[in-house]
Amino acid sequence: MNPYDKAHELSRAMRGTEMFAQMKAAKDKLESDEAAKAMLIDFQRQQLFLERKRLLGDTISEDEQNELQKRSDTIQMHEVVREYLTAEMQLGILYQDIQQIISEVIQEVSLLPDWQAEE
Repeated sequence: MNPYDKAHELSRAMRGTEMFAQMKAAKDKLESDEAAKAMLIDFQRQQLFLERKRLLGDTISEDEQNELQKRSDTIQMHEVVREYLTAEMQLGILYQDIQQIISEVIQEVSLLPDWQAEE
């Protein structure tokens, strides 16, 4: 059995799911609405900026948190964006579940049996 062949088979299986079809339809809808797409991209950029800042050990101000929350509330009101984010979340759960299943084989041979080991 070739793991690469199985990975390609898994990829094809994922493309055949209802979740993938919903994500594709939501993406196509979002891409046809330039204002909604720009709003979401702007929100995601701000989200990534603040996450990067947090990971670098910088403090995220209350104003920055409030601004991100306002943007989140605004984009959630837009139906096309909301559909896209819902579909993205559902496909993301499938992806995480698959990652977890695959990571179990790595844990069997890892020196650190618990990937969340304390420092």
